[in-house]
Parts: sequence; structure tokens; C-alpha cells
Amino acid sequence: MGRDSNALERPSHFSIVQPDSYDRAYGQMDGFPKTRPSTITTSNTLGVGGVRSYIVETFRPPEMGDSVFIQITGPEGLVRVNLPAEVTAVIARQRDALTHRSRSRAGKARAEADKAAGIQPGFMRGGKRTKRT
Repeated sequence: MGRDSNALERPSHFSIVQPDSYDRAYGQMDGFPKTRPSTITTSNTLGVGGVRSYIVETFRPPEMGDSVFIQITGPEGLVRVNLPAEVTAVIARQRDALTHRSRSRAGKARAEADKAAGIQPGFMRGGKRTKRT
């Protein structure tokens, strides 16, 4: 036979692989508060490019910020991405900035529309304020 009879045979699809940065970072988050994994499946409207599934999981270690782990499955195979706390903080800041900008623009457009319709803002109408109880 040529092989040691005590050696275990492994199927060829099982290979021993050293943990990558995703595995190491995920392992370090063990025991911290986390969300349940959320799975989102998307496809293009014309079906070009195939269907992709995203599994998203967020961990919150104390005093570090949120770390997000994403697994993307598509026609190309599996891609795993770890977004560290510094990156998720930038994403949150950018989202907040866009929210502020869009609300400001919507408020200005509403004020212009009210002005064109001859509607005065509440602070210019006069009268007594009613006290909330």
C-alpha cells in the first residue's frame, strides 16, 4: 500500500488551511455582544451578474466600536470581509452627514413651497403659545 495504516485518510475536498485574517478577527470577537446573522439576497433587475447573498453580523466590543463581518456568496464563489471599528465609524459618519444634508435640502424646499403658497412659518404667525402638559 505504501501508506501508514494508522494514518487517517481525508477526502480531497477537506484541506487543512491556516486561519486567515477574517478567521482571526472573528475568533477575537467571541463573547462580545453581537447581532444575529442577517442574510440578504439580491439580484439585478435583468438577471445579469447573477444572484448574490450577503450574510452580515455585527459585534460590539466595549470601548472599541462596531466590527462588521460580511460573507458574500455569488457566481465567483465566497468572499469574506471584516470591516474594523475604524471603518464602520467612517461609514456611520458619512451616513449621518448625508442624512443631515438631505433633511436640510428638504426643509429648505418645503419652506420655499410654503412661501410661494403664502403660508407663514409658525414662528411668524404670532399669538400665544400653548403650554404642553
